[in-house]
Amino acid sequence: MEIKVQKNELLKKITLGVNIAASKPSTLPILNNLLLETQKDGKLKIIATDMEVGISTLLPVEVLQGGSITVPARKFFDIVKELPEGSVEINVSKNNTVNIKAGKSNFKIMGLDKEEYPKLPDFSLEEPIELEQAVIKESLLLTSFAISHDETRYVLNGVLLSVQGNQIRFVATDGRRLAFYKKETKQKNTKNVEMIIPAKTLHELLKLLGWEGTVKIIHTQNKVIFYFEDTFLTSSLIEGNFPNYDQVIPKEEKTHVQANREEFLQAVRRASLLTSPEAPALKFDFIKNKIIISAKTPNMGEAKEELSADFKGEEITIGFNPGYFLDVLKNLSDENIIISLTSPDKPGLIKGREGYLYVIMPMQLN
Repeated sequence: MEIKVQKNELLKKITLGVNIAASKPSTLPILNNLLLETQKDGKLKIIATDMEVGISTLLPVEVLQGGSITVPARKFFDIVKELPEGSVEINVSKNNTVNIKAGKSNFKIMGLDKEEYPKLPDFSLEEPIELEQAVIKESLLLTSFAISHDETRYVLNGVLLSVQGNQIRFVATDGRRLAFYKKETKQKNTKNVEMIIPAKTLHELLKLLGWEGTVKIIHTQNKVIFYFEDTFLTSSLIEGNFPNYDQVIPKEEKTHVQANREEFLQAVRRASLLTSPEAPALKFDFIKNKIIISAKTPNMGEAKEELSADFKGEEITIGFNPGYFLDVLKNLSDENIIISLTSPDKPGLIKGREGYLYVIMPMQLN
């Protein structure tokens, strides 16, 4: 194999696969490699997989001699990243030695034959679900931070994606908070699907998603494929039943507060500086036309913030985990948010843009 390619174009493409291939030690060493394979139409196919998540992408190159090789992903990425700008020549000589040349820089690394490299699943583009990339990207940014990282609750280690006609829902929860986003899409999809997409896949998917164009989603029994123009991402899905999230969302309201999101964010951020593992909760006093946020830690000190707000209903004092508040406030971009409460021992509800709900469990105040 012998090819010529521009450094920045090559780097952009191998960035997509390096974290998948080099993410963890494997019993199959070839999984730590990227597969490079020339195509008849003058393109280079680059593949990475860890058997759960896989990516395949195409890059136009000058093919001087066709062929294939697998290269150590992390080392290849590090070398290409540091090469001088301009054209890069890559050729494979005997014993699978990969020669990389750019300007006056020369590298040799040992590759492996592609024979043992696992194949990515085949798929058909018949009846895919088509969605706008911007809708998926926005929805994931507003929900994926609520995913659970507790491996004993495996079914919560991802985001639930539900598509029904032209309505899509994204839901994530770790049992202590829940993020829910419902959107109408321009595309009318004939297929109704529900799937739980793992956190690692979402991390890779967010790298691929832009704010324009669409992506085709192919859903098979326990796999999903996200198909872009020259790239596709494939992943195993989380098997199991996602909890009934609808029953978690509070339906009644005794206190209704509207506040400026950015002011709220900064106040929570400052007050949380004086929380500690022994006193982790922030105290929120929702009283007529204002919110008082305070923290008190023995032997350390105390903090108090006050901000104005539109207030309706009963006054209430309640404790919340500041981290859970910060996650939602920094990911929303709305000017104002609504906080809906019933009592100090019941979940609070934060409402942002249309269709967005965030449920947060209260904490006991010391």
